[in-house]
Amino acid sequence: MDLVRSWIRRLECPTCKTAAGRACRTAGGRPTDHHRARRDAAGPIPYEEWRKQGLIPEQRTYTMPAVLKETEKARADFNVDTALADGVAVVRMFLADRLGLFLQGEEAMDRIDDAVRQLIEVRGPVGTADLVTVLASLVTALLSANAGPDGDPDALFEAVIHAQVDIARRMRTTERNRADN
Repeated sequence: MDLVRSWIRRLECPTCKTAAGRACRTAGGRPTDHHRARRDAAGPIPYEEWRKQGLIPEQRTYTMPAVLKETEKARADFNVDTALADGVAVVRMFLADRLGLFLQGEEAMDRIDDAVRQLIEVRGPVGTADLVTVLASLVTALLSANAGPDGDPDALFEAVIHAQVDIARRMRTTERNRADN
């Protein structure tokens, strides 16, 4: 903004006759935005030249963390709110790394902790990451135990989430019907 402002102010304003380097003035003498005649007289703003000189920083691109992508996928898959989708994403990540967890691999735990921290940093305080990590590991352990030796914990998890969402929606419909009667 300062570069643009100084570019426009390099000339005297033809409308209010303000000197070069100063802000345009209203009829009452107060500073105002630049008059159109002054902007037109200044000519096109040389953004490309300023970029080449390094006066305008390059635009940074940000990539969405994997856990947030997984959250968006969970929201679309189950049509649920963000909080439940966050939980689903974290448990899915645990299930994906269950071999590393089963072997008590530090790398798998670190990857999960980093993913949970990224999620928590976007959603809330960092201190709750450990709680979410423990909760997700417990859910994963229960799913693995319930799936049995030949079962698929991922499929069981999907079925549990679908069942819970269906129950919650039926309960909400029942509550509405009771309120209407």
